[in-house]
This record gives sequence, structure tokens and C-alpha cells, in this order.
Amino acid sequence: MHPAVRQASLVDDGGDGIVAFVVPDDSYMDEVLGREMAGSTVLGKWRKTFDLSQLSKAAATAPVGFNTIGWNSSYTRGTFPLEAMQEWVDNTVNDILGLSPKALCEIGCGTGMLVMRLAPHCDRYVAVDFSPVVLNRLREQLQKVPSIAARVELMERRADNLDGLGQDSFDAVVLNSVVQYFPNVAYLTKVLENAVKIVRPGGHVYVGDVRSLPLLQAFNTSVELFQAADELSAGELRDRIRRRAEREPELVLSPAYFLSLHNRFPKISSVDLWPLRGRADNEMTRFRYAAILHIGHDNPAVFDGEFLDWSERRWELDEIRSELRRHPTRPFGIRGIRNTRLEKDLAAMAVLDAADAAFAAGALRHKIEQIANEGLHPQSLFDLEKEGLGFAVFLSWAACRQDGSYDAFFVPQKPSQGCVSPAIGWPNSDASEFAPLANAPGQLRMRNELTGQLMAYCNQNLPRESVPREIILVDSLVRTS
Repeated sequence: MHPAVRQASLVDDGGDGIVAFVVPDDSYMDEVLGREMAGSTVLGKWRKTFDLSQLSKAAATAPVGFNTIGWNSSYTRGTFPLEAMQEWVDNTVNDILGLSPKALCEIGCGTGMLVMRLAPHCDRYVAVDFSPVVLNRLREQLQKVPSIAARVELMERRADNLDGLGQDSFDAVVLNSVVQYFPNVAYLTKVLENAVKIVRPGGHVYVGDVRSLPLLQAFNTSVELFQAADELSAGELRDRIRRRAEREPELVLSPAYFLSLHNRFPKISSVDLWPLRGRADNEMTRFRYAAILHIGHDNPAVFDGEFLDWSERRWELDEIRSELRRHPTRPFGIRGIRNTRLEKDLAAMAVLDAADAAFAAGALRHKIEQIANEGLHPQSLFDLEKEGLGFAVFLSWAACRQDGSYDAFFVPQKPSQGCVSPAIGWPNSDASEFAPLANAPGQLRMRNELTGQLMAYCNQNLPRESVPREIILVDSLVRTS
């Protein structure tokens, strides 16, 4: 077997020949094809970008704990509105505080938006970042609030270096809006391995603001359609979407990646995958999610309850309210809820796929705007908690559906009880989602080189009829048809 191959599966579809699915060997990618060197280059590029953003006058005059310099929209290329950023950071902080950490390590602390809000609730806060300029800016902010500075320890180092932080010494490790800047999924796995080690049983690893791989095509379509001139043809628009995907510089992950981690790290007992809270309509609320790794509880009790199918009844919000009032002590769920946040983007994909090459972008936008929303906004379900119905609401993207639909579960609770996320038996994801766990940012040339090597190896060492017509690199093999 070629040294680059860790696992392989051959599929004969009875048509044009054999297709080979190959899981590449990480060490070969690093040592022979130079992925580790490429990864260092990627990290260096991002560090330079962050450093330059914090040397600006705007960064120097930003409010303490709310330095949003560098947070730019992919659509407009301008900064996000401050009210949207305020909502985003408030929701993130509330999610993390719900985990009740007293000793917290944040990897990629950046300008300190979480540090300044979470540290007052912690006895110990270790803030790690690889950018000296960013850390100096954060240090200046901390000097203005000595009561918070006394709880915070700043460390300049890469995310994969947690040396000196003792095993089982933290209640939580937080990586928020960070992993998209990692060079590859192997680097992320190494970071999470170290994070899991330093979290004590009963603690959590919170990975926030993760870009969704199942929704990457919808995101690319949405951005390119927004930026396209009215007269741009559908054919050229499709080419722009394809080129955007090929040039993608950031790491984009399937929720299935996080579900697969228990097999690698048994210390992980369960995983939650939450669509982001928020009313702001932007790329973060529509195309990103949070993954919460629960550490150290063996065989957690699963909260039982029936899951009803949203598509069979097309539940509206008032119907859900009525159901909760009728059964105030019964936990239940709804699966496959159509996601209002994404309906226009999914419609754009469908119309563009079927459109004649000469169809214009302006006409496409007009057609999309005529489509009525039929689903439910995730925040509308979250808001049910505020209505005194006696239920906590949990949403999940664990099913990894390509249309961004989500599942909901309603847990009875007393008004003063609160409710940390319980272990819920969420509907299973399709097995095919465990093949593409992540993209390969900046590695298109390297992966093309590897597939070329493997094809040459097959031509030299296999009978002609056994040589695959195509070799596809995947992250894992799915043992189904």
C-alpha cells in the first residue's frame, strides 16, 4: 500500500468504473508534502493580519472589552454593525456562563471581548493568544480594570501548545471564533486533544462560532449573489461560486467532525451542537454553530422524549405554545424544522442550479424575494423560554442536514430551577456526513498532488481493469452503501 494511504475503499458503481475513497495519512501529508510547513505559513499570515488590525487608531480608541476591529462582513467587506456584534458577544457569554466555569482557559482570546465579561465570574482565567500585538492591546485594557486583571493570566503561544497547564485543572476551555483560522483539521484535532486533557471530569470544551461545512455551498451562493451586478449571467455567477469554494482560506467543519471525536478521545462523554442565538441577520447567525464537548461523564443518562416530525404537520409557533400548555410535564422534541434564516439562500441555490446560463443575477434576486418563508426562526423558539411556559428550549444541528434544518427539544423546568443542557437523544445524522468532516483550506494544490501520486501508483501496480477512474480524499470511511 502507498505510504500516503491510511484507509481506502473501492466502489464499483456498475457504470464507468471504480471510484477509490482514500483517507490520507497525516504524517505523510506533513513530512512528505509539507503540510506542517504550509500550516505554519497559514498561522503566520493570520497573525500578521491580526497584528496589523490592532495597530490602527480605531483599535487604540476602542471601548474597553468591545474592540471589534477586524470583524468584517463577507458580503459588504465592511465592519459588522455594533448592535449585531453586541448581541453576538452577549449570547456567547451567556452560553458559556451556563456551563458555570470557575477555572477557565480561553484559546485565542484576541482583543478580550470574552475575557472582560467572563473573568469576573471566574476564580482563574488563563487567556492564550499567539499575537503579541493583540496581547499587548488586551494588557492595556486590563490595566484599566484592576479587579479583572488580578484574575487573568496572559500567555503568548500557539493554540496547540498548552504545556504547563495541568491535567484536569480547568472547568472549561473556550475556543470562540478561532478554529476557522487553523490551517487544517489535523491541527484542530491536536488542539482539542490538549484541551480535553486539561479539563476535569464534569467540565466542558466550548468551540464557538464554527463555520458549517454542510452550508458552505449555500454561503458561497449567498455572498456571490449579493455582490453580483444585476446584469451578471447565471453562468458567470456559477463560475464565481465555484472559484470562491476553491480559494476558501478558512477551515470549515461539519458538525459530524465533533460527533466523531468521542471515538478518538473517550474522555468526551457527549457533544451538543447549537445553532447560534440571535435576531441579527448575518453570516454568523445563519451559517455558524457552537460545539460543546462534555467531559468525563461515562454513559450519561439520556433525556427521553418523543420527536415529532415538523414536515408532517408544519408546526407554527402558536401550535408549539399550545402543545407546551397542554402537556406541562412532558418533554418532547420536533425534528427537521425548516430554518427561516436560510430559506432565501437555499432557494437561490435551487433556482440558480436550474437557470439558463444567460439568466441575469438581478432577475434571480427578484425571483428569490417573491418566495414566502415557511419555516421557523431559531430565535423564536429560544424566546419561548421567556414566556413563562415552564420549559427550557434546546436546539441542535447534530443531524448535519444539508438544508440547515434543525431539531428542538423542550424540557419541563421550574421557574427558579434553570437548566443546563441535558444529555438528549437527538435524531441521528446520515452516515454520509461522516465522510467530509472538513474542507482543506489552502491545500488544494497539495491534495491534487497527492491524488496524482496515488493515481500514478495505481497505474504502475494494479491491473488495468482495477485502476480507479477517480480518487477522492475523505476524512473517514462510511461503512454503508
